[in-house]
Amino acid sequence: MEFQRVFSAAPWESQACYCRALKAGDTILMGGTVAFDDQGKPFKPGDAYAQTLRCLEIIEASIKQLGVDRTRITATRMYTTDMDLWPKIAKAHKEFFEGHPPTTMLLEVGKLILPEYVIEIEIQAYAGKESDND
Repeated sequence: MEFQRVFSAAPWESQACYCRALKAGDTILMGGTVAFDDQGKPFKPGDAYAQTLRCLEIIEASIKQLGVDRTRITATRMYTTDMDLWPKIAKAHKEFFEGHPPTTMLLEVGKLILPEYVIEIEIQAYAGKESDND
């Protein structure tokens, strides 16, 4: 099986030796993604709505490099430091996935990698043919 890897501006990738996204066959996996800017710094510290959208934008930019877009995401797993932020997280998730919802889960955790982050998202996507007619 061939593997394809995508990397990003996250400073932790090189420190911990991991990639942003990995395509293995028809499956794309992406580990935890926080809302960092183009320099790898926290994006909109504490803003759950903006951070959720930014995480999803980073995710989509990465999977596009592997030949798919957001409509092929089959699952999201979200981790927040404050479950009271759920409505803002849900609003951003709904806007991003309107018309093609994945499965999802949201868990509250004690901490993320930096205190400025309130949401972290990982995904799974399908990279195979949409139908036998493709």
